[in-house]
Amino acid sequence: MKKRMLTIVVSITLAFSLAACGKDATETTQPDIKAEEKSDTEDETAVGMPNPWRDCTEEEAYQYTPNGFSAPEGSTNIRWSMCEVEDNTVLPGTMVQLDFDYDGLSFTARQQAVAGTEITDISGLYYDWTVTDDCTMNNWGGGNMPCRACRYVGDEGYVDLILWFDIETGYAYSLSTQAKDLDGFDIQAIAEMMYDPAKQVGANAPEMSEFEEYSIDFIKKVSKESAPNVDISGCDTFTDIVDKALSNGMGYVNEVISGNDVLLVSSATYDNLDGNMAAIDATVFTYKDGKPYELGSVTSAGTAYPLTLNNGYLYTGSNHWICKYAIADDKLMVMEHIMIIYDEDGNGTYYYDSEDGGDYSNMDKKEAEKIYNDLVTEMSNGTICNFSTVSK
Repeated sequence: MKKRMLTIVVSITLAFSLAACGKDATETTQPDIKAEEKSDTEDETAVGMPNPWRDCTEEEAYQYTPNGFSAPEGSTNIRWSMCEVEDNTVLPGTMVQLDFDYDGLSFTARQQAVAGTEITDISGLYYDWTVTDDCTMNNWGGGNMPCRACRYVGDEGYVDLILWFDIETGYAYSLSTQAKDLDGFDIQAIAEMMYDPAKQVGANAPEMSEFEEYSIDFIKKVSKESAPNVDISGCDTFTDIVDKALSNGMGYVNEVISGNDVLLVSSATYDNLDGNMAAIDATVFTYKDGKPYELGSVTSAGTAYPLTLNNGYLYTGSNHWICKYAIADDKLMVMEHIMIIYDEDGNGTYYYDSEDGGDYSNMDKKEAEKIYNDLVTEMSNGTICNFSTVSK
């Protein structure tokens, strides 16, 4: 199965009130199935506040949540809804919900951009689960996406829940159902039926090998497309860029790369939950002849890989590649790049490259693996770029 791991999703930076979108008609705080049978109207009346959820179309839901799902073929009573964010400064983001009936059961599926790198429960169900099992999806994430299946068994019946998380995009997923008897039922099979290849980022892109997809050239191409295109005409300083050229929700931070004062401008920011407003893309500016000058652009492949600095170098990454940037000859140069390509058995082969003009095609794969581990350590031990968010 072809993988599309370089999925840069601007909507991961959308903000959201956790209290508002974490509760709806499917939520309960007691292990009582009947307690969940509240209508949206009852919720609204109970708290005296407008219900943040609204109905939407499938097409509208997809605009907010790339790498989305679809109801399994043969489903009935399909209903899409969403809980929209109020601003665009922190995660989690807009939540999309799909309700449907299939094979005699009613299901609720959710998708939402979240911070962090672990499976996150966005279901709104708070049971003392009777059984919890770790598992792996057979199709999501190219067949390598971890998931967690949970089951509650009570006097009133069963509740089944499965959670999964796409570390490349920062999106969390959940699927749940309840019935008097779910003995022998496999909720993972339903979640896998909801995988829709046509909704995955890059689904309509030209076919290419993984080697091409993780290459320096392709990463630079996606970086150019993902990072903001900032018109700096009439800007004499970095301050001018921030004041005149940036719009609400964008981010900026002053840093030093290879001894050069730079301004990083991101398309958006997100709360990294460690005291930083992070970003996964940036256009990089420095001064040349006393004026702001664009050096280039960078991107990472999800919120698990925020832009990071260590010892004057800038790092970006994904599950399949790491880039280490320096400044040379008035441009942003990929000083070191490692990609990993996995075979069908999950064995990885490492490939090293650089924009320094050298030929590394015959580098020993063990040496390349060592360099990869070194780069991961450097990025992990670095300082996450702490962006300010534009608010005018």
